[in-house]
Amino acid sequence: MGNLSFMLSMAGLELKIIDVLQHIVLLLILIFVLKMLVYNPVIKFVNKRKESVEAMVKENEKLSAEVKEIKANADKIVDEAMKKAEFINFEATKEATAKSKEILAEAKKSSDALLERSQKEIANQKAKLVAEVKEEVGALAVEIASKILEREVSAADNQKVIDECLKGWDKN
Repeated sequence: MGNLSFMLSMAGLELKIIDVLQHIVLLLILIFVLKMLVYNPVIKFVNKRKESVEAMVKENEKLSAEVKEIKANADKIVDEAMKKAEFINFEATKEATAKSKEILAEAKKSSDALLERSQKEIANQKAKLVAEVKEEVGALAVEIASKILEREVSAADNQKVIDECLKGWDKN
């Protein structure tokens, strides 16, 4: 240390131990004050900020989990609604098919009944027409026969001519 103090004294600086100790003590006090006034508050602020960021991350994770759960529930509800709609559609189609078959059966039944009534009415009309034709043919036959024979024809002769004429018509 002797050389150092000699060089310092040559430069016009004297090195005193007390001055060096004073500077060290002041430097330590300055470091302590800076630590108390600046470093500790900055560390506290950084720690609080870190905690708030961690809290936000946890809240985001929690909300994300809730959103996933809600989405899963919504998907489940949509799937159930789709299945229910398909079932309703199936049932409606089935019911419509059954109803159409029922309506067709009822229509066939009523058309069959109408056809049967029409056939009966046609048969009745035919029978009336045949009876009328028999009467007219009988009268005409009697008149024609009496003119041809120039005599009076009996009812038995008349009936015989009518029956022969009708047998010919039935064959045609």
